[in-house]
Amino acid sequence: MTRQEDFLYKVEAIRNILREKNFEGIEIKSQANFSYVTRGRGFIGLASTVACGSLFITLDHIYLVSENIEIMRLYNEQLDSNPSVCAIGYPWDEPQKREEVVSQIIGGLKMATEGEVEAELFKLRTIMTPYDREEYKKLSYDTAVLIEEICKNLKKGISEYELAGEISGRLWSNNIEPITILIAFDERALRYRHPVMAGNRLENYGLVGICGRRNGLIVSLSRDVLLDYDEDMVEKHTRCAMVHAAFLSGLKIGNTVESAFGKGLLEYQKQGYPLEYKEHHQGGLTGFIPRELRANIGCTHSVRRDEAYAFNPTIQGSKCEDTVLVTENGIEIITYTGNYAYITCDIDGEKFMMPTVYVVNKR
Repeated sequence: MTRQEDFLYKVEAIRNILREKNFEGIEIKSQANFSYVTRGRGFIGLASTVACGSLFITLDHIYLVSENIEIMRLYNEQLDSNPSVCAIGYPWDEPQKREEVVSQIIGGLKMATEGEVEAELFKLRTIMTPYDREEYKKLSYDTAVLIEEICKNLKKGISEYELAGEISGRLWSNNIEPITILIAFDERALRYRHPVMAGNRLENYGLVGICGRRNGLIVSLSRDVLLDYDEDMVEKHTRCAMVHAAFLSGLKIGNTVESAFGKGLLEYQKQGYPLEYKEHHQGGLTGFIPRELRANIGCTHSVRRDEAYAFNPTIQGSKCEDTVLVTENGIEIITYTGNYAYITCDIDGEKFMMPTVYVVNKR
């Protein structure tokens, strides 16, 4: 599937929703949905949740509307000059002109807002198309390779800020937006589950978690590293990896997310940390939003083929996190590189190769 074929497939799927709901058009302007449909960047600032242009999809036409500052950049660079789309700009200093443009496009049509059909858009957005899957695999592998390389080469004395800068630079050099970076060294890693950088310098143990985005898709992973062997920390990682594997073992097509969550909680108990899950959310469904939904008790969403998940269990300083795809043949860990430290985890006879803490100076 090409990018253009992917675009047309998604547009037609949205049109089917409009027909079913008795609408004649929709304005797509949220960052997540804009990127889902176009596979382009709709933002100006990294933290933007609304795109700087709107995609108007009617039953017969597709329009891109934005200020004159953005319109041709969006059309040429983010929509790849898509011939199916009509690009219309208006003067940035005459915002009332937008209303005139929109009126010409949708005059008399019964328009839906994203909110009115969000449940249906969620179902579409969280199933990866063939094009999405291939791009997701590339993004995930690229991200894992560079994060693992950085972790394996960490030196004592580097600060959390310095490491964040190095990671950001490497991600951007691979066309990956660093939308979340979490780094904690030594005692901070034991104390905080969401460790935004605070400037500490590395003595022996580092925890690195990131969310990287490319053309809308978001990969999540964490990698931990010891400069010198620490038996207690290695043991915690082994136990945490077992919990991670238990979550993944629950991702069977047709199972509820609650049932997968329950398998993880049961493994926490087996590993001697029955209440650890209360210290931090455990991850969940991902894709064009870092967490489309969080796994929890009462989450009745059914696991579907071609969904993506990222669980992130923790045990007192250790953390495991990968991005996976649900396939008809089981789970595919798309952040697996084969070039880190791994252990094999057996959950009810099902084996998972899980990353664990990497020890730089081997004993």
